[in-house]
Amino acid sequence: MTTTISNIHLSEQDFEAWEQGRLSDAQMEAFLTHTANCPHCGDAWFAYMSRHAEALPEPPAYLAQEITERVHQPDVVIAQKARTTSKKVQLLLYSLKVGVALAASIYMLFAMDPQMFELMANFTILK
Repeated sequence: MTTTISNIHLSEQDFEAWEQGRLSDAQMEAFLTHTANCPHCGDAWFAYMSRHAEALPEPPAYLAQEITERVHQPDVVIAQKARTTSKKVQLLLYSLKVGVALAASIYMLFAMDPQMFELMANFTILK
């Protein structure tokens, strides 16, 4: 590769080397890791691929149907329902925490000694 991946962003030559398959396995791993972790290089790679769209292979015609079938299989549906249920449970627990905190603060307000309440009401920071 023409650049040091740890310090510098990838160059146009690096993208061309990737596209032409001139990268070794170690360079390919470094290239992919860097583009995944560096927003600048990830965007630059996307822009490069947008300009060279003809280099991208066409997806197989059966891929959409396979994805649709897989999404409707029971294990995927169950996993999605569990994730949705989990979010609902998290919302319920958060709501309960907020409710308990509100109830405790209201209780503390009414359980306060009347003399302390008067002191707090008359207290001013600047006199």
